[in-house]
Amino acid sequence: MTKAPERLREIARSLNRRQWRPTPAEVELGSTFFHRVKELEEEPHPEFPRGADHWSRLHTENLVVLARTVTMARDELLSVWKDRLPGSPMVELVEQYVSGAEPLLPHAERLVAAWHGVTFPEPIADEIAYEAKRLNVSAEEGEANLRYWKAVRWEEKHHPESLWDDLRPAWSYLGAVRSTMMAAVTGDTDY
Repeated sequence: MTKAPERLREIARSLNRRQWRPTPAEVELGSTFFHRVKELEEEPHPEFPRGADHWSRLHTENLVVLARTVTMARDELLSVWKDRLPGSPMVELVEQYVSGAEPLLPHAERLVAAWHGVTFPEPIADEIAYEAKRLNVSAEEGEANLRYWKAVRWEEKHHPESLWDDLRPAWSYLGAVRSTMMAAVTGDTDY
């Protein structure tokens, strides 16, 4: 992936210098990407518990969403837009997102397979009551928080932080691709 970061920098630089001025069709592609990603991120995943705050997500759920995003980008966007916008930097950015995510996908498959093989002990009534009182929330919210933290501990035990550290460069690269795409969509290139 040594060429991809260089090309990403070239695209970002050309956008910043206004050498690449995204066409309305390129902006549409980028907007569609972000709209679909938002839908996938907000889609309920009842098999994964959530923490007390809505955005507390398990790494496992994040990887499931990433895998679905890659499939969507490849099957829904690139299959249509690649021919519509040949040579487009926006198409290249979507391609870079897909290829940048590919090293994470085998890990996602392993983690999800392990997730489906685990059964967590049910929280008992006393634990639920204590958690609800501690957080000043309903019993249902207290139980949901307990389930979330049991799952977090499972992830920490079976997939240590060092593993996530190894994956962080790929996540960072995806963030850079998304930032460049967003700048192209919004026209906010003064970063």
